[in-house]
Amino acid sequence: MAARFDLAIHGSGLLPGLIALHLLGQHPEQALLLLCDDRTVCGEMLEPVVRSSLSNQALQLVEPFAVSRWPAYLVSDGGDPDRHDDEVLLIDPIQLFLELSALLAPEHMVALQGPLERKGQNLSWPGGSAEALELVDLTSMTRRDQAADILGLDAARSLPLPVLADFDTGHEPWTAFQHIPLGDERVFVRKRRFRGNAYAELIGGFGKLLSDLIAY
Repeated sequence: MAARFDLAIHGSGLLPGLIALHLLGQHPEQALLLLCDDRTVCGEMLEPVVRSSLSNQALQLVEPFAVSRWPAYLVSDGGDPDRHDDEVLLIDPIQLFLELSALLAPEHMVALQGPLERKGQNLSWPGGSAEALELVDLTSMTRRDQAADILGLDAARSLPLPVLADFDTGHEPWTAFQHIPLGDERVFVRKRRFRGNAYAELIGGFGKLLSDLIAY
């Protein structure tokens, strides 16, 4: 017999896990199922978040998972990088996963190995199934066309602040890059492709979406 839940949350990256944590804080008694489209629960991508894009409530939610922070960030578009004075927090998906692991049983946090199917309250995926009174599907909001690399020493030495929007992508098939210094002679490089406003999405999209979602 399939396990029964009050609520299931489905999506990619950090946002579904943060929403789950927020809802568990409000209603710790509810049975919650977290379904992730990534290879690991909460994803594998570090997330730089501009502080001004976060509501006070959202800031309180993400601060425990910030592993680095800077007083400003850089934007590069056809020339020298421009500095913008606004604190940036680097959110670590592993830290969020560890926090959720203290609140949810391992079988209640699922990294899906295929598509999620829904028929009424019945949910199924390759190798598993469940019943949920309500499904919050964040897939369309959280799925991203992206790739990531970690570069070594030379890049790290010349990068004192994160580059949150680098539109000088050359001939690569991406809209923009982000370059995040990791503080250990490495740089995390995320490559993103966009259909809408890339600048707004890179600088404040994650924080604004999180703030909007937890406001209700």
